[in-house]
Amino acid sequence: MKALRLICCIMACSACICRAAGTYEGEAGGADAGSRGLAWYIDAAAHNSPLIRDYRFQKDIQTAEEARLKAFYSHSRVEVTGDYLFVPVISTAGGKTSFEWNARDGTDYYGYDLGQSSGHLLAGATWTRPLLGASMYKVAQEQTRAGRDMLDYKIKLERHQLERTVTEQYLLCMLDQAQMDCARTTDSLLATQKAIVTKLSASGYGRITDIHLINIEQENNRELYAASLQSYRSHLADLNILCGIRDTAFRTLQPAGVALKVAGSTAPSAFLEQYRLDSLQAVTSLNSFNLQYKPRLDLYASAGLQTGSFSGMQRHFGMSAGLTFSWVLADGKQRRYKERQTEAQLGSIRAYRDNFMLQNDLRRRQYTDQLRAFDERAAGLEKQLAEYDRLLAAYKREIAAGALPVIDYITVLRNRVQTEKDYLLLGTNRQLLIVAYNYWNW
Repeated sequence: MKALRLICCIMACSACICRAAGTYEGEAGGADAGSRGLAWYIDAAAHNSPLIRDYRFQKDIQTAEEARLKAFYSHSRVEVTGDYLFVPVISTAGGKTSFEWNARDGTDYYGYDLGQSSGHLLAGATWTRPLLGASMYKVAQEQTRAGRDMLDYKIKLERHQLERTVTEQYLLCMLDQAQMDCARTTDSLLATQKAIVTKLSASGYGRITDIHLINIEQENNRELYAASLQSYRSHLADLNILCGIRDTAFRTLQPAGVALKVAGSTAPSAFLEQYRLDSLQAVTSLNSFNLQYKPRLDLYASAGLQTGSFSGMQRHFGMSAGLTFSWVLADGKQRRYKERQTEAQLGSIRAYRDNFMLQNDLRRRQYTDQLRAFDERAAGLEKQLAEYDRLLAAYKREIAAGALPVIDYITVLRNRVQTEKDYLLLGTNRQLLIVAYNYWNW
């Protein structure tokens, strides 16, 4: 008879587990809209990042600026100019007062001295072509290319930072999911014991109070599940906001698969590229400044109308051509001062670079030591969980035999649940540490 009762208990337990699983799925907020992985969210964040889009627009600006400088230093320039000047006076010659809007001469008048200023008309077009602009354009081209290289690096750096930020937020969602799974498992265990105790109570081998204890523990577990579910919805919403996703559907997330990335010992850190590009921009800025000290030679030609007399102006159309040359020989040592500024700037960049290399090496060593400590703690918690599982299995047999009160089982189960929560939190912190290590080990 006792064996028959145990078989009935096990059959009832299976039905109870199925009902419990169905209840928790219903509380999860309805049908799942589909699972997504970490790579999908990282790509979405990079695609929707306004900063990355801004950097790409700035690259287009740099490309257009390079084309403009090429036209400025190597293409001809045509300019239309005009100058019309009239000098009015009030004449009192011959005892008569009159207004002359463009007098050429006179003796009795009020106005500018006509011997010093007279009206004229100048209108025409000027064509100018730089003859020594090739070297200047080469320097300008190097400067704009350095700017584009810096923008390319900023795009890579921003994506790298997004990978870290999105992964950290993703891991928080994964922790919530793991805690919900833990609550489901705990509910299944409680449902199993409730079915056994109910059968024993019906046969006179159990106590009604044990059923009440299990009911209380189930309600407590439901509250833990609800809290984890609420936290998951909040973290998932923050993940969507971070990635720029218009999505309010409930989704489960695929395992993150975060792995430690160990770069080769001879591979330079990608973060050092920033200091190289900063140094390059400082040098190209100095070269651009030095362009004013290069000789400039331009060929020009002009044609049009130039006259000081408005009568017979059709005879004063003409043209001219020539060369203009300029070369700065002295400017109070401004060039030397600029070179000193650049040397100081390069020294500052080197100091920041050396300091970063030192800090980054120490930081990675620190993370490696912490990972070893996490692994040791995880191994200890795994042993505790294994002991709890063996103890719960023994308690389960004793409860089925009516030789153990349920309160002892619930006490051990609570301790196991808390240990598993600690284990899950430890695992998440370990993954977050791996994410930080991978970020700085770029």
